[in-house]
Amino acid sequence: MLARWDRIDVLVNNAAVVTPGDKIGDLSAANWHQALSINLTGAWLMSKWALAPMRRARRGVVINVASQLGSVAAAGRGAYGASKAGMIALARAIAVDHADEGIRALSLSPGAVLTGRVLRRYGNAEAARQALAPRYPLGRLGEVEEVARTALFLMGKDAAFITGTDVRVDGGYTAI
Repeated sequence: MLARWDRIDVLVNNAAVVTPGDKIGDLSAANWHQALSINLTGAWLMSKWALAPMRRARRGVVINVASQLGSVAAAGRGAYGASKAGMIALARAIAVDHADEGIRALSLSPGAVLTGRVLRRYGNAEAARQALAPRYPLGRLGEVEEVARTALFLMGKDAAFITGTDVRVDGGYTAI
């Protein structure tokens, strides 16, 4: 990519693994390390790589797709939540370390969104809605497009003064 365009304007760290729903006391070291390695260390490695051309250009945006579970706990999701909390902290650190080089960094924390992963977990959209929607003040699950539009806004010039923060697209879940 750099050979063709010689720059990186935006990095979106969105790779993630969800480990089995074990309680912390039952969670295997392998599953803990897998969540941290893929979700957090992967985001750090990609950021480290992308920051070099961003620093040369004196501009860029890093968006870490975290989760509402980086701010609140859910039973059986300790490794996932810890890795996503780390991604929130990583975005803040990048923002502080590289603001003077014209680089912004944020985390974007969706709530339950009707993705393939949610559909696989619950079997279908209606089952997911029945199980999860009552937990959200807006009374519904998020749509992929809502998260994507928020990310696009954060990448753009209208968000030029937004950095070092976590933007929650969670239907009010973390407000209660």
